Amino acid sequence: MVSAMLCFVTVAVSFLYGTRVCWVCGKDCSFEIEPVEKKQTLKGRMPVGLAIYAFGFFVLFSFILDGAIAVTVSSLTSALILSHFVVSMAMPAFKRIPSP
Repeated sequence: MVSAMLCFVTVAVSFLYGTRVCWVCGKDCSFEIEPVEKKQTLKGRMPVGLAIYAFGFFVLFSFILDGAIAVTVSSLTSALILSHFVVSMAMPAFKRIPSP
């Protein structure tokens, strides 16, 4: 029971911090900024968000799945998809603007 609690807390904190890093990265990419600066922002922060998500998924999938290859592939794939999804959701250009 203690290992399940530790797994839950670790995964929850990892997902919260990963979402925070990726969300700020997406919010900083607006059309007013030059594309070169956007690329630098994405190159600097996306790997951090990806690593935080990957750590959380490693803990989660290690608790659920058996086998090192299955855990590694599932964790990295899930972290890559989730980090890109959160960044793209947070970008101001992709937000829905209500019509007047």
